[in-house]
Amino acid sequence: MDEELRHPANTREFMAMWNTVTAEHLTNKLTAVLPQLTSRIPEGPTLDETQAAALSPVLIRAFQVAASPEGGVHAAVQFLTEYAAAAPA
Repeated sequence: MDEELRHPANTREFMAMWNTVTAEHLTNKLTAVLPQLTSRIPEGPTLDETQAAALSPVLIRAFQVAASPEGGVHAAVQFLTEYAAAAPA
């Protein structure tokens, strides 16, 4: 059974596994850098690790939107705008 879990059955499954691993890696990397970035804002807000970990997947999704063929920076900003608008008050 463990052997089956280690090897994807087809290309689609491989891509799903690859995307998951890549997203986890980027989330960890972005979580580490976000507090450093916010500390560079004079007298601005700072993020702790928990806040950075919560924000990282949203930013990664915005980067994915920007990188898509029909995306771009405008589409990514629109995604973030809609995400923020949908947040509970």
